[in-house]
Amino acid sequence: MDNFITYLIVFLVVFVPYVFFQTFMDIKGKNFNKSNTRNLPRFYDLTYSALSPFINTLGVFLQNLFPNTVDVIKNKLLIADIKMDVRYVLVAQVLLSLFMLLASLLFIVSTQPKGLIGLLLPVMVLCIAWIYPQLIIEKLAEQRQIDIIKALPFAIDLIGSAMRAGLDFSAAIRYYVSIADPKNPLTIEFKVVLRQMELGKTRVESLENMVQRVQVDTFTSFTAAIIHGSEVGSSIVETIMMQGEEMRKARFNIAEQKAARAPSLMVLPIALFIMPAFFIMIGAPIYLRMQNSGLGGIF
Repeated sequence: MDNFITYLIVFLVVFVPYVFFQTFMDIKGKNFNKSNTRNLPRFYDLTYSALSPFINTLGVFLQNLFPNTVDVIKNKLLIADIKMDVRYVLVAQVLLSLFMLLASLLFIVSTQPKGLIGLLLPVMVLCIAWIYPQLIIEKLAEQRQIDIIKALPFAIDLIGSAMRAGLDFSAAIRYYVSIADPKNPLTIEFKVVLRQMELGKTRVESLENMVQRVQVDTFTSFTAAIIHGSEVGSSIVETIMMQGEEMRKARFNIAEQKAARAPSLMVLPIALFIMPAFFIMIGAPIYLRMQNSGLGGIF
């Protein structure tokens, strides 16, 4: 019976990839190029050529099969400023899951582990491989939003000060872009705003487009305040300065929340690493004395 299961697993390891590649591989997809991509994560940069042959077959199939997931991934790609087709993420999930599943099966066949590990290992590996391609995009999107939140208070204060000195809104943004870190996501987004305004879009439209790209609550409220101030005719400079103060308060509140979470996050490392060492330091001498002279040796 054990030999039959081993032969069956070996057959699946060889036959399933063959059927999969014959069904979903598009030979035309091998003529890929990266000219339509931007800011690719390291994982996708390395696997781009391997994923491309499956985009027009398996990618389209998965895109139609998971429309809600496609919308979520598209939104994360927009926030992370990654110019890449969503089908690459879906194909990466399937191919990585298949590869890791086959690798776990080969490991089981070669080592023949006992107990539940033979059943749990493929399931755990499959879950991790399925989540990982999306997790990369989500982490990059989250980090980009954090960088924008950190840079916003200084940017708003500087833009407000420049407008107080006599510059208009676009000139104040241009001044901030000229002195800010060019690699900062907020600087990049403000460059896009300036480019759109130069191409004929209004200030409100350019800022609303930026809101859709960054999806940061503090910047959304800032844009809403500027739009409202423009509509009612109030001073934009005063509105900007007030929003800068609110953003500093919001950033301080975020720091307080992270500091409040620190004790609860430290419980697990303390329980796993510090407490066992502490008990060993206390218990080891007691144990050695008991070994040498019995229970009376403790006293």
